[in-house]
Amino acid sequence: MGTDYRLPQERPSNCQSIKDLSAYGYAKKSKIEEFIDGYTTIPKFARIGFEIVVFTFFKSKTKYGKPEEREKSAARTVDWLMRQPNVIFAICGQGMGWDGIRISFHKSYSDFARFARRHESELSDLISESQSFIADISPETVLKPFHFKYLAKVE
Repeated sequence: MGTDYRLPQERPSNCQSIKDLSAYGYAKKSKIEEFIDGYTTIPKFARIGFEIVVFTFFKSKTKYGKPEEREKSAARTVDWLMRQPNVIFAICGQGMGWDGIRISFHKSYSDFARFARRHESELSDLISESQSFIADISPETVLKPFHFKYLAKVE
């Protein structure tokens, strides 16, 4: 069994003053921040108006370019992605001939089509090719719901 990193929820009995409690609170907060990057509520996507999730694989034109060129294109790509609220995750990697993947949610197929055209027009000089896997997120198509709770059982 793994180590239990949870902190006690109740105040320690040896805290006698406000100063002691502040120190305890700070220690508790810093311990939590060591393991938690942020808190996320996982919505019922269909209930808030999203119909599809899209996994887009892409190839970079600048993968083998000069380091300055790669850094500049990476910064531009990150800037573009950070301005897209429907993109929830993007990462570089390798496999199946692709350099990276992004995950986005869309309210409809036409919403996705507009997004894809904007991506292609604004980043066409950086991306040589992309392909998307589009899935309806209705309950009938979901095989295992997206959730982080499953990670607690990983040994």
